[in-house]
Amino acid sequence: MMPRIERYKSLVYKAYSARFVNRNDIELSNNIILPPSALDFITKNNIIEESKNPILFCVTNAEINISTFAGVIDFTAEEYKCYLPTNMFDRLCLLEGQNVNIKNLSLERGIYVRLRPYDIEFMEKINQKDIIEYNLKNYFCLTPYDIISFKFGEKIYKLDVIECKPDKAIRIINSNIEVDFCPPKDNEKSP
Repeated sequence: MMPRIERYKSLVYKAYSARFVNRNDIELSNNIILPPSALDFITKNNIIEESKNPILFCVTNAEINISTFAGVIDFTAEEYKCYLPTNMFDRLCLLEGQNVNIKNLSLERGIYVRLRPYDIEFMEKINQKDIIEYNLKNYFCLTPYDIISFKFGEKIYKLDVIECKPDKAIRIINSNIEVDFCPPKDNEKSP
């Protein structure tokens, strides 16, 4: 089952990574920055009133047909530009200034996600439940192959999203999600 795409047209923007504008506040999230005209479009089309949840978007690199999903943190980007977290930018195989299609959508409320940490230290030294619960508030939705990043102490931890239920892409804000973990990536390299 795929996410239900709404009737609204795709908007096309020049994509730039958060490092391009030094916006560290979006690096540990999957929230994007759109221009004020996007807010005007959302308002004129009653998207806010029709949505009972945060407004979500499908972000697509149309040149190679790769998509992921995002929330929006604010509408302060320059016109015709949008800014994406570096992990999302890299996942979509984008180059600075490359066009992306952005389309409003709705996603099913998630009930389950399986994550794979990059580092065995995450499993051994951290209370995963508390850390994940606290840091997932920065993510409005999840999709397999996405990367979740968060800072704990002075270290940034990364986790791959392996599986989501009930759909391939899920809304996690205002949801009660069961979280499961795969063995860490660095543990798989051990003999």
